[in-house]
Amino acid sequence: MIKRALIGGTAVTVLMAAVLTAAAEEFPLKFETIPAKDVLEFPGGSGTYGMLTLAKPGKIRKEPKAVSSRPLYGECRELPSGPAFVFRLDESKGTGKGYDCLIVDMNQNGDLTDEAVVHPVSLPGQPRMLPASMEEALFGPIPAPAGTLIAGGLPIYYAHLNLYNRQILRAAPENQNLFIGRLQFKAGWFLDTTVRMGGINCKVGVFDGDSNLRLGDPWQPQTYRMAGEAETWYFQSGDSFLVDANGSGKFEMDPFGSEFCPFGPILYFGPTPYQASLAADNTALRIEPWNGDLAEVDLKPQGKQVRSLTLARERPNGRWELIQPGVAEGRIKVPPGNYRLYECTLLGAGALARDQLKLSANDRTPRKPFSFAAGKPNILACGAPLEVKVTAQKTGRNMMGPYNAGDVMLSIGSSVVGAEGEIYSTFLKGEHFDARPPRPTFSVLDAHGNRLAGGNLEYG
Repeated sequence: MIKRALIGGTAVTVLMAAVLTAAAEEFPLKFETIPAKDVLEFPGGSGTYGMLTLAKPGKIRKEPKAVSSRPLYGECRELPSGPAFVFRLDESKGTGKGYDCLIVDMNQNGDLTDEAVVHPVSLPGQPRMLPASMEEALFGPIPAPAGTLIAGGLPIYYAHLNLYNRQILRAAPENQNLFIGRLQFKAGWFLDTTVRMGGINCKVGVFDGDSNLRLGDPWQPQTYRMAGEAETWYFQSGDSFLVDANGSGKFEMDPFGSEFCPFGPILYFGPTPYQASLAADNTALRIEPWNGDLAEVDLKPQGKQVRSLTLARERPNGRWELIQPGVAEGRIKVPPGNYRLYECTLLGAGALARDQLKLSANDRTPRKPFSFAAGKPNILACGAPLEVKVTAQKTGRNMMGPYNAGDVMLSIGSSVVGAEGEIYSTFLKGEHFDARPPRPTFSVLDAHGNRLAGGNLEYG
C-alpha cells in the first residue's frame, strides 16, 4: 500500500516495506533535461565551483581576443585529482558593461577557440535587486563535447555567476589576487525510470551531482585540520539518486531533502533498504531486495522527532560511504557494521502548522565509530534533549569604532548540541519552513547578579 502523510503542508508518499518484495529487476533509464528556470533548485547536488580571478590559468593555451580589458578566469573542478573545466568571462559591450559571454573548456584541451560562446539565460519572474557592486547571471545551456552521449542524450550544463566586488575590480585592476566572485557549474540533465515493485510505481533517477560528465561517483570523505583545532571531516558531493517521494511526477527540493540521497549500493524505499546498481553503459538501473542481514536500530531518546538521518558507513580498507536510511516511528534498518552520525534533521510538531519547527544538524568530528549488529538491540543517540552551550571570551580592544584605553571586546558564542554531539545550526519554522524563530537573547551579569549588557545571538 501507499501511505500518505501531511508534513509541513506537503503530502509525502511513503512506500511501505511490506509491498516492496519483488525479485531483482532492471529498469531502463531515459535521458531528461532540466528547464533553465529549475536548474539551481534541482535536488541532488550543487555541482562544482570556481573562483573568479583576473589571472589566466596556465591550462589555457589559446583563447579568442577579449573585448573587455578585464576578462575573468577560473577553474571548476570536482576534486584536486579530478576533471577540471577552465573558463573565461568577457564583456561584449566593453569594459564595465557587464559579463555576458562565457567560454568553458568542456573538452579540456586548453583551447577556448574551439568552444561555443554561451550567453545569459532570460528567466521569468521579477529580477533580483542587487547592490551596484554585484552582478548575477545564469549562463547556458553548455553542451558536453560532441559524442559524449549518456543513455542516448548529450549532457548539458549551466553556470551561475555571482560577481561580488565589481567596485574593487575597478579600483585595483592590476591586483590579480582579488576575491571577485565565483561561478557555479551545475548539471542540467538526469536519467530517470519508473520502478515497479509489488504493485507500486515510483519515479527514480540518477543525477550528475558533481557535474563531471559521468555518473556513478560516490560522495568522497575529506578531512582537514585548521591550526590549533581538532580534525574535522566532510563528504565531497558526488552523484545522487533521485526519488519522487511525494508522488508529484517530478523531482523537487523540499525542506527535508527527501527526494535525493547519495549515490551508492544502498537505496531506501521508505524504511526498507534495497541493493541498487547502475549498468556500465548507464542505460538501466538494477534494483533488488537486500539479501543480507539487517540491524534494527532504535533512535533515542526522542526518536519519533527524527525526520531524516545520514550515516557514514565504514567499508573495507578504511573506506567510508554515505547512506540515508528511511526513518519509521523512530527506528531504522541498516546493514550490520560500523557507523558515524553525519547529519540529522528533527521535526518538532506544533498545535498548528505555523508552529512546527525544523532543526538540522551535522557532526563533522570523525568520532570513534559505533557498531550495529543483527539480531541484537541497537540504539543510536541523536536529537533531543538539546543542550545550549554558551562561551564568552575577551578578545582584546574593540577596533570597530571609537574606544577608550582599556576597552575590550567580549566575544559571545553559542551552539546547540544533540544527544550524539551533533551541532544544530539550522532552525526554521512555519507551515513551509520559510521563517526563523525569534533569536535567543543573552544577558551579561556582574558578580552580584546585576545586568550589565544584553543582546541577541544569531543562528548559524
